[in-house]
Amino acid sequence: MIIHLFDDEKFVDTTINKFEKLAAGKNRYLVFSNSQILKYPKRLDKIEILTDKWYKLDFNSIFKDCDLLVIHYLTPLKSYILKKTPKNVKVLWIVWGGDAYTNFKKFPAFEAETKKIVTESFKIKIRNTFLYDIYFMLKYGVKILNKEKKALLKIDYVATVLPPEFELIKKEFSLNAEYVKFSYDSLNYILKSKLVFNLGENILIGNSATAYNNHLDIFKKIKSNNKLIVPLNYGDKAYRDIICNEGFKIYGSNFKPIFDFLEFNEYETLVRSCNSMVMYHIRQQGLGNILLGLFIGIRVYLNTKSVTYEYLTRIGFLIFNLDDHIEFLGIELKEPEKRINNQLVKEYWGEDKILEGTNNVIGLCGNFRKK
Repeated sequence: MIIHLFDDEKFVDTTINKFEKLAAGKNRYLVFSNSQILKYPKRLDKIEILTDKWYKLDFNSIFKDCDLLVIHYLTPLKSYILKKTPKNVKVLWIVWGGDAYTNFKKFPAFEAETKKIVTESFKIKIRNTFLYDIYFMLKYGVKILNKEKKALLKIDYVATVLPPEFELIKKEFSLNAEYVKFSYDSLNYILKSKLVFNLGENILIGNSATAYNNHLDIFKKIKSNNKLIVPLNYGDKAYRDIICNEGFKIYGSNFKPIFDFLEFNEYETLVRSCNSMVMYHIRQQGLGNILLGLFIGIRVYLNTKSVTYEYLTRIGFLIFNLDDHIEFLGIELKEPEKRINNQLVKEYWGEDKILEGTNNVIGLCGNFRKK
């Protein structure tokens, strides 16, 4: 039996659908929540809702008939469960990004302007003290991830959003794990819709109110009369306020922050009002947004320091950067250029690839039984 550990997240339903399609009845789907009413998942016929309090967990229930434990995003709660995992159970960690990079001892995730405000952040300063370690242990029952060496050694397999991330994460956490290729079905709706390349003239900046977007460094580079659409609808409120103040000061009424949560079709409409997108993260983040942009024909700008830029350009995507191509920002791609990126999204993240990745996970049970 494959036991999946989820939070109340958007990917739960599509993941259930894929695993039930290929291995019906061979999975259990556990969602940790402080409420019996979930915000995102709807497949309640397949979901078991468990407490999100580490000191109330029932491990006999969690590990019942478990051959393979699949951790979808490694939260502190799941880290606690990882510590309690029996020796006969194999473990797959499906890394999203935030569960890894925020726990790196050192990772140069911020550009110069953003780094100034991050280093002054109280949260960052307190995180590096023994008081934070005590607080973390009392709240979650575990140490921060990079100090849970024994627990990390229980991880047998790792799936990362992009293949090049695996070695980076394996080295950082001293893992003794094998790579598994797997992707979530995050683009199912858009890939099956009629292809329309009609775009507006706005520019989309970033994907959240988090410093990893390096907004201030983007603002320093961009001098544009186009409207800047800046999603700030989740993340850190203090950081959001800094970005809004600076954005309005530089761009005035052309600065359009987004504060409300948007359903996918609303977000797609927002993205289609743009012809350019700037995702200036150094760490891997926002790939779903990037792939959506590439699929519908948007000119996508990435940070040249990022693994995302390196990987996408290497496999043939037409990607831009602010240092070499800023004069094209706000100018729509030509249709042949749009089609190059559109076809590559389908080739690497289409239905066949999603099912292939799902089969890779299912196949792990058979693989380790043969050993």
